[in-house]
Amino acid sequence: MTPDAANLLTGMQRAVGIVAARHRGDLPGARALADAFTDDAERAHAFLLLTELALTITSDHTGRDLPTIVREISLRIAALAAAD
Repeated sequence: MTPDAANLLTGMQRAVGIVAARHRGDLPGARALADAFTDDAERAHAFLLLTELALTITSDHTGRDLPTIVREISLRIAALAAAD
């Protein structure tokens, strides 16, 4: 594995750790993991890759294609924005 690939995987692991910490109410733990990123671009890239992986897993497990899942998420986000 190249150093770049290892850094990407580490970032994704950190991102999933943030989600898990927030889910269990550990906001200081989530903040510590978030602060471990070197910059906002690294954090954004890690969450982008994690999102793509999560959507692919969802597609695999539901049998629904990725564009359909993305469209549903987009509609739900729009509904949240309209309700605000």
